[in-house]
Amino acid sequence: MYIILVGCEVLSAKLAKELANLNHNVAVIERDEKKLSILGVGFDGLIVKGIEFDQDNLIEAGIHQADVVLALTDDDNLNITVSLVSTNIFKVKRVIAQVVDPERRNVYQMLDIESFSTIQMGVNALLSKMDITKLESLVQVSSGIEITRIQVKRDLPISVSQVYEQANAIVSVFIHNGITNLVNPETILNNGDLIVCSHHIRDRQALMNLLVKED
Repeated sequence: MYIILVGCEVLSAKLAKELANLNHNVAVIERDEKKLSILGVGFDGLIVKGIEFDQDNLIEAGIHQADVVLALTDDDNLNITVSLVSTNIFKVKRVIAQVVDPERRNVYQMLDIESFSTIQMGVNALLSKMDITKLESLVQVSSGIEITRIQVKRDLPISVSQVYEQANAIVSVFIHNGITNLVNPETILNNGDLIVCSHHIRDRQALMNLLVKED
């Protein structure tokens, strides 16, 4: 794949090196030379130093052949601008942006920008690890859809089809006794199972009530 990473923070630099090591074609755009130094001398990818949303810089980075553009700067306004330019002007099929301030996620949703928040993901992960909440949001994509991991805490078993019918959530994977399995509509989920499912944010509470509430 041809992947452009816009911004060279710690996350994007690490990702760029991993992608290059996996033999993907990688380009990084960043205006700050000090941040570009994070990539190191052994980085096997294209580096474009300049304004992140500048169309000439995007073209130099190879946006006309890009399969994916990742907007990973530390500025929401930059990430939104890069996403809109990539989608609306250069017609890139897949654009994903980092939400810097979780309070601004609604802006990304209104503009139909696929996004994720490392801060919110970290908060959710820590709440889950401290057993304060049984739901961990793994990623939130556009249009209010999120992928979550939940530990089932209910006395009575429940089928995957019942989860869909009662909470409008699609279960894709469950972990039972340490073994990861794919599911079908008849798969039965039991107390203590870990599941990964996709659903709309508005259905989160219904899902929690269904899977975590003791019967």
